[in-house]
Amino acid sequence: MTDEPALLLTKSDIASLAGVKRPVVSVWRSRYAGTDRPFPEPVRIDAQQEKFAADDVVGWLRERKLGNSDTLAEDVAIHAALDHPTGAGPDAALTGLTALLCLKSQLGIPLTDLDHDDILDEADDVDPDDAYLYRELEALGGYLVTYARHADRMADAAYTTERAFEALMAQRFRIPMRELAASTLAGGAIELCTRVATALVCDDRAFFVDPSVDGSDLFVALRKELSEDTEPIAITGRADTPSARLARRRLAVHRWRRHPAPAEGFDADFSIDRLALFLTQYPSPSTLGASPAEVLTEIDNITVQMSGEHYAVVIAPAAVLVDPLPDRHTLSIRSGIVQSGRLCAAIRLPEGLLVTKPGTSMALWVLGAADVRIAPTDRWTVLADISHRALDNAAIDGVVSDVVASMGTADSVRAHAFHFGAVHRTADLLADTARGLVATRSARPAGRGVDVASRVTSLVDDANRHAQSLRGDLRVAVAHHRSEAPVLPTAGELVSQRKLALLPGTRVDPDDIETGGQVRVIGPAELLGERVIGDRGIDRLVHAERYSGSRRTKPGDIVFCTSPRFGIAVDSDGGSLVLAPARVLRVRNADADGLIPEVIARHLKQLAEVEKPSGAIRSGRRWKDWTVPAIAPARVDAIREALRELDARRREAQNLLDSVNELTDTMIDGVTRGVLSVTSRNPHVPEEE
Repeated sequence: MTDEPALLLTKSDIASLAGVKRPVVSVWRSRYAGTDRPFPEPVRIDAQQEKFAADDVVGWLRERKLGNSDTLAEDVAIHAALDHPTGAGPDAALTGLTALLCLKSQLGIPLTDLDHDDILDEADDVDPDDAYLYRELEALGGYLVTYARHADRMADAAYTTERAFEALMAQRFRIPMRELAASTLAGGAIELCTRVATALVCDDRAFFVDPSVDGSDLFVALRKELSEDTEPIAITGRADTPSARLARRRLAVHRWRRHPAPAEGFDADFSIDRLALFLTQYPSPSTLGASPAEVLTEIDNITVQMSGEHYAVVIAPAAVLVDPLPDRHTLSIRSGIVQSGRLCAAIRLPEGLLVTKPGTSMALWVLGAADVRIAPTDRWTVLADISHRALDNAAIDGVVSDVVASMGTADSVRAHAFHFGAVHRTADLLADTARGLVATRSARPAGRGVDVASRVTSLVDDANRHAQSLRGDLRVAVAHHRSEAPVLPTAGELVSQRKLALLPGTRVDPDDIETGGQVRVIGPAELLGERVIGDRGIDRLVHAERYSGSRRTKPGDIVFCTSPRFGIAVDSDGGSLVLAPARVLRVRNADADGLIPEVIARHLKQLAEVEKPSGAIRSGRRWKDWTVPAIAPARVDAIREALRELDARRREAQNLLDSVNELTDTMIDGVTRGVLSVTSRNPHVPEEE
């Protein structure tokens, strides 16, 4: 068998690999033409379609630091393997490559050192019962050695077989792997499940159980949280389907040690006599069409098998776990699980966590052992509803804290200040089944009554202090003049006269922007009031490495954007990185030319408010046509002094407004939660009633 030909890519292929839109590739060709490192020339043209050498393109993109992909080499290797012009079909290629990577991970040697018979002999030793890889290798037939070379190339490009295998799995939407793609959870949902799981069970010697036959995403994520020095034990459902065999190969690559599952399935008399965590999701690839009753029946089977050292974390559609159920049979199954006393926490999650069905709301159930010392009438369940907020790190931290607290004793649960959850008597939930298991949402976290009351008192003092800091009467001396309406210059004219400079913003990878980054950024979000200036930034080292040639603002620069709407602000401090499509107008000599940034910004903001044509999306004027006020140089100092006074007043008033708003929110939150009441007696001394 000869070596595979060099991989050729079309412009569409390049765009897909680089994570950009198709026209961007044409822009790269034209923009870098004539430079010392132009875009590679096509090596072949088939039916007027240009094709480029993959290695040349990858090298060029890496040198230029272009594109939105950090896995170019891995992706190209996968592309070459799956689209081999004389190879096996795409399905056989995919299953064969995953089997070869799995075999390579078990052997720890290059597969190119083995011939066809050697590979099958080694596979027979690794998988004597043909449980997960032998038949996939045998199905490659005469292509086995060729694809073994592909597997080695993929592992080399990705540095490890685990990363190469995951790069293949990331192709689930392109190939496609329909069942796997349709059950894929978003990253936030997977992180939430694994964080909750490890908070409950952090012992690598525990059994980790997934009753599904072909789910693997959660266990792959969980493996990263467990010790690298051990091989944790996984128990999964039994099946001989292609998706189940793929899941077993994936777990083997990630060094999970599989424990035999019950031959009769998890609904039989199956028990585990050691610490165990059940971790599963619905839908999984094999349960895409399952009804709510079927899903709840499977979860009920889990609860039956749980003993005192067992926990379960289940993520499934909210319509199954927490929302009201119209079907009596389905409702009776769920009520039985609640009545068992094992359901410790039920959290309704936001939409967007099921990738192919972003409109589906998900929910999380956490189950533990029922405490036989507590009377059934005294048992509790913690309910929370965070469907109104993004599943970010803060939300995940709050959910994990609430879940761990829900597993405690009655005293510890009463003492815990829940972030999102509220404690409900299980008997009350069973008595009001029409409501479901959905908690009333709270806009803000609330603690104990004494903490909220103390916070209110502190905020009252803050508001009084800010109110007292407001100065006396405001005085601004003005004089009126008889004058014709002045003819104002335009921004375009002032740029031509070099009195103003127009500077472009910098195009920044959104993934490089983070809350609290040391290099402050100002973009459309800040200019439109969606984000506070100073909240976002870029890490200093990332800026030095990737954006060292970018310009930063100087004090007094006017930052503006026209898309998606007009926004403008003056950067008084300077040192900010302006995010394209926002731009900068810089005054070159304010004193000599009478161009005061604060005056210009206020003037342009007024123009934007009144000069937008009816029915238009944007103003009819381009930035070059904006009129710019110029103050007589002799009057610059006086207007600056007045602006400073007004700005100080504005800050004082804003501080007072912020304090009053926070006081109002905290007071309403405490009243709503029932931990605070407002009385007419000595409002400065919180009392317990």
